[in-house]
Amino acid sequence: MTIEEKMEHFRMISLESANNQSAESLSSYKKSLDDDLEVYKDNSKRLAEESKRARINQVKSDCKKQLASSQMAIKKDLTKKQSEIKVKVFDIVRKKIADYRTTPEYIANIKHQIQSVLDEYGDSELTVYIDSNDSALLDELKSDFNCNIQVYDKDFLGGTRSIIPDKNILIDYSFKTKLMEEQEKFAITL
Repeated sequence: MTIEEKMEHFRMISLESANNQSAESLSSYKKSLDDDLEVYKDNSKRLAEESKRARINQVKSDCKKQLASSQMAIKKDLTKKQSEIKVKVFDIVRKKIADYRTTPEYIANIKHQIQSVLDEYGDSELTVYIDSNDSALLDELKSDFNCNIQVYDKDFLGGTRSIIPDKNILIDYSFKTKLMEEQEKFAITL
């Protein structure tokens, strides 16, 4: 083989070797880029999912806040409405009490209250108070019952209050007290 042939052969082997190395480098570089692309895609997907989850959680949180705010507003409105209804109901009850106080049944009820106190505590010193608006009944009640009956200086919506001082007992049959007890217990349920 001549030098030129040897040179040509050397050049061919060198070129082939360079091409092989270049192809290997290119293949390696392409594989590295492909790997980097996959890592980038995975990271992008993960970040997108995290961002999506964060947005969903933010929306849920905002919805919960709005729901809580709406519930509070509804409860406030409901409580206000219940209070209004309660006031109206007890205004009606007060009117019915006022109407009842003009009936003979009311006078019979007063007499029954006084009699029940006398039946239980008649042997003790006691004072029975009637409402200031019932002062017209005082003479009739004193003639019917042999006990100390007085007009109370403040209005208690009717009924009677009895005091037995030696036993420290107050018997309160006043409509005002009963009405207050009912107002405390009164609840509107849905």
